[in-house]
Amino acid sequence: MLAIEGIYQNGQLRLQEKVELNQPVKVIVTFLEEKITHNDNKLEKLVAELYANDNITFKQAQYLLNHSHWQDTVIVLEQQGCQLYYDKEDLEEDLETLALFDEKENSR
Repeated sequence: MLAIEGIYQNGQLRLQEKVELNQPVKVIVTFLEEKITHNDNKLEKLVAELYANDNITFKQAQYLLNHSHWQDTVIVLEQQGCQLYYDKEDLEEDLETLALFDEKENSR
């Protein structure tokens, strides 16, 4: 038996870990009740405002919202009416990450 945490939102289930299985398996999905508090909404609004005014980067927004997956940050920012963009700094950071990944793969 394998248990993996995930998030269900807008009709989609996102697991927090990648699962590689060779055959179909049965699953049981349990929805845990989790209420969003007023403080969470305040934080989301503040982070969205900072992001919209170019005071913080997307990565900083993700960190402040304590999201492990960038998709969760996109959802919050879009819900708060932010226009999302991908700038030169984002590209450079992604290229560095890819280079590190390639180095790691090539060293195996």
